Amino acid sequence: MPIPHKYIKNADEANEQETNYYLHFHLVSALISLDYIYNCKYSDSDMFESKEQYYHYYTDHLLYSLGQIAERFRESSNPTSTNDYFVRRAANRNNYGFDKNTYPILSNKVFRNTIEHIDEHNIEVIKKHRGVGGFNIIDENTSKELINTLRNRRYTHPYTLDLLLKQLYIERYETPLTMQLDGLKKELHELKKKVDDFWGF
Repeated sequence: MPIPHKYIKNADEANEQETNYYLHFHLVSALISLDYIYNCKYSDSDMFESKEQYYHYYTDHLLYSLGQIAERFRESSNPTSTNDYFVRRAANRNNYGFDKNTYPILSNKVFRNTIEHIDEHNIEVIKKHRGVGGFNIIDENTSKELINTLRNRRYTHPYTLDLLLKQLYIERYETPLTMQLDGLKKELHELKKKVDDFWGF
């Protein structure tokens, strides 16, 4: 959806339009990525070289969009900051009723930071466990032995999409993080409704 071509009355309105446009874009992008994860559209004729590459692509895209959404609401470490960037983010939190209790998954930037700094995290995995922190999937074709390893030895496999339980496992500095995809989908739809309502207003 393009930003409406109209004269903007003031800076506040311009900022609101800009924020609303990008929130809408990244919410839709995240929901599309989830749809491609939930309803695998991979086929041998794709440009992807494997099903794993297909899932890796859409999971990375999902996390990128989540990071872009979270960034629009980021809080300053100084609650009285007058920096325009953080003043705008405070207005965004107010406009959309966004807080960590209502949107616990969308508020957590650690998931996105993991893929942005995967090479740094892999150094630790290689040094400590002699493993390489690549992307893994668990699906109906995964052996029981591998499922057990991926779920119970996560520190050696820091980036795993569990399609059976609809969860994403991320390991940061040996701290296990689990994203519930159904819970994420619910948060995305709830925030998108607010964004759509605000756009209409």
